[in-house]
Amino acid sequence: MPESFAERYKKHRAEELHGHRLGNVIQDIVYGGNDGIVTTFAVVAGTMGAGLPRYIVIILGLANLLADGISMATGAYLSLRSERDQFKRIRREELEEIEDHPDLEREEIREFFSKKGFSGEDLERVTAVITKDKTVWADTMMHAEHGLTTESTDRPILHALMTFLSFQIFGIIPLLPYLFSPVPDQRFSVAVISTAIALALLGLTKSWVTKENLLRGPIEIVSVGAAGAFVAYGMGVLLKSTVGVAL
Repeated sequence: MPESFAERYKKHRAEELHGHRLGNVIQDIVYGGNDGIVTTFAVVAGTMGAGLPRYIVIILGLANLLADGISMATGAYLSLRSERDQFKRIRREELEEIEDHPDLEREEIREFFSKKGFSGEDLERVTAVITKDKTVWADTMMHAEHGLTTESTDRPILHALMTFLSFQIFGIIPLLPYLFSPVPDQRFSVAVISTAIALALLGLTKSWVTKENLLRGPIEIVSVGAAGAFVAYGMGVLLKSTVGVAL
């Protein structure tokens, strides 16, 4: 017996045809993870380049994980809250303009959908439907005129939490050799390798969630991370040779 339309539609909605469930937070994962890896390795590379002892690496690395992780998370939260406040202000202004100048605002809707390919009766019909409800009208104006939607500033706590967790999970990896490795001469080499692996894993996560070429994410993130690590190590060596300290 063939499936009914309702059954097919339900199955269609259940499938992830239009993106991964983590798609809404992948920006936070990549942002937090990349910064965690690079800044922690910068501490490791900078202190090692300056020839400082292991305990300094551990202290500065753990301090960076906690302080910078919290800073990034609160920054993400405050940024989204600021965007939400701006969204509410602009939307309130749009509603006031709809009340005060409905003919001008209606023409803006007509112009927007005209650029989308509507014309003639279809254009007039969609304009009439949109402008019939002031809530829909204002939301459409927010998207058409300002490129803003309710979802773009939604759930700031979730985005802050994902940024913090990603920073901690990926950022601890370059520090692991100094926390657990019993062979001092191999710690930095292992840190370099583990950092490259962490960057590659972050890139694979990005490619997996965004459903792009699996090699593209690792190549992008490893390249950017390697550049930051090289600069950090070079600064450590430079400071050691000039002033004798890393920081």
